Amino acid sequence: MDLLNQQSKKYPKKVAIQYNKTVMSYEQLNTTVQAIANTYYHDIKDTRIGIKVKNPLEAIICILAALRAGKTIYLLNHHYKTYTEELIKAYHLKTVLTTCIKNPLNSQKNINITSKSSIRLFTTGSTGQAKCVIHSIDTLLASADIINKSLHYTHHDIWNCQLPFYHVSGLAILWRTLLAGATIQLDPSKTPYTHISCVEKQFEFLIKNPPKHPLKCILIGGSPIKKKLLLSAIQQNLPIYQSYGLTETGSACAITPLSKDTLNLSGKPLPHIKLKIKHKYIFVKGKSRCLGFEYPNNTITNLNPNNYYNTQDYGCLTQDNQLKVFGRSSRMIIINGENIQLETIETMVKTLHNIKEFYMLAIKKNETLTLYGLVELENKQQNYKPFIKNAIKKHFSSLCIPEDIIEHSFKNALKLSYSDIKKTIQST
Repeated sequence: MDLLNQQSKKYPKKVAIQYNKTVMSYEQLNTTVQAIANTYYHDIKDTRIGIKVKNPLEAIICILAALRAGKTIYLLNHHYKTYTEELIKAYHLKTVLTTCIKNPLNSQKNINITSKSSIRLFTTGSTGQAKCVIHSIDTLLASADIINKSLHYTHHDIWNCQLPFYHVSGLAILWRTLLAGATIQLDPSKTPYTHISCVEKQFEFLIKNPPKHPLKCILIGGSPIKKKLLLSAIQQNLPIYQSYGLTETGSACAITPLSKDTLNLSGKPLPHIKLKIKHKYIFVKGKSRCLGFEYPNNTITNLNPNNYYNTQDYGCLTQDNQLKVFGRSSRMIIINGENIQLETIETMVKTLHNIKEFYMLAIKKNETLTLYGLVELENKQQNYKPFIKNAIKKHFSSLCIPEDIIEHSFKNALKLSYSDIKKTIQST
């Protein structure tokens, strides 16, 4: 490949991956990946393949092997149910991997593959329409290089990865580890480790159960975290780094150590990204920014590397060039590390029988986002709430289920303000 091949020669006996009782050195990982890559190259004729692998160790091996075989890979959320199946159909993915090959071709049959592979990460636009963010190995490595330097992640370190590889947050940790020649640890309870990335649920556990071994970095920023937890972390002198980034930038593009002075900040833009504010929107360009987007039916939009990309996030830069993020202009929210586009859920619900209109929103209660739904029915219906909730769970996951669904007349629904809807919910 390649980076893995290089590191297997440089650090052959160094532990690359730890998962439960499995420990793989760089040499062992490279040999395994090569054998499976040969099999993919010879036996899978499709150049575009989906990867929907639940086991994190197998997910890593499948990703690296498919890329080495020159495939374009589409990383699929195995938690989502019908929605993921619809994406597979919409993007015409004939081959979808759910596990590693048990009996790969003999690794002695190595072939010199010129990799033209690329990586697709699914996200959604403001209309709820599915799209893929297109990354290359080079864009992800550009991010990994700078972040490794910013967080002092080296060959001697271990990153505890509890985040999925179908999200840029987990995938980025893999590339940082390979580039550093470090170790990626896939068992949440395994210690010691030097680095860890957290969403709020994981962060709260870490604050209440601080590790007894030395830590170099706790990276946060994928989702909002309660202020009281951040203050508790500061009091414990934990090495917290806040960040701002998105799928389109291949992970973080601004980072700052957490302190009382930086509580509401996301740091200065990192060297690999240029950032500007225009009409209160955050615009970015740089080496780690994605190459473009793919939509259903093989429609691809390439981004000009010289142009800035509108993140659709609101923010400003302070006098000392620190980024302060106000929020998203789109209705995408993050719960337990899952990106949830409310329009996508609404679009699905409105296809159900007897549903005339449906609207979702997230309201902060005690610093926690809680989902609610407003529904207008074609005809009166008993038990419409469990009907809608079960459909959402079946199509997406339990994270997307609203706490309550309230009947509402949608006359001029699109003109309702957030405060109007909030009052409607609070009055029920």
